[in-house]
Amino acid sequence: MNDLLEHQTVKNAKFAELKTLLAEMKAETEELARAAGGAIADVAADWLAAQYLHSLRRHLATLPEGPERVKLLRQSVCDVTALQRASHSAARLKLERERLELEQQKHRDALAAAQQAVQKLRDPKLPLSDEDRLAIVAKVDEIFGISSNDHPKPASSPEGERK
Repeated sequence: MNDLLEHQTVKNAKFAELKTLLAEMKAETEELARAAGGAIADVAADWLAAQYLHSLRRHLATLPEGPERVKLLRQSVCDVTALQRASHSAARLKLERERLELEQQKHRDALAAAQQAVQKLRDPKLPLSDEDRLAIVAKVDEIFGISSNDHPKPASSPEGERK
């Protein structure tokens, strides 16, 4: 029993240490992202792409026209194409996130408007419309088993009354 308790204590201590480590890593990453003005991976990718192109240019300048130069250019085209694909994918992802945020905001706005409209309907100080009164009478008649065919249909409700 003591071994089990000791094992659980060690496990809890390791878990707490891991949580602390993750919190520190998150804080450092957020600080670096603020300093970089964006995602660290994006900044690093842009820097590496610039370094790659600079080195490629210098290397190409030393090569004479011929098969070795063509081979290097062909490989470079593949590399640059991969960089462009990654950039386009990142741009599509950013657009999709923005679209999702816009949709979520539209939903929140519509929800707030609907809640406000419902709140107006719940205001007990507002006078009942003829339609509301007849609906109440019909419900009471239904509860007591009275035929509701005897009640007239409501005319259009006057302005300012609840609809």
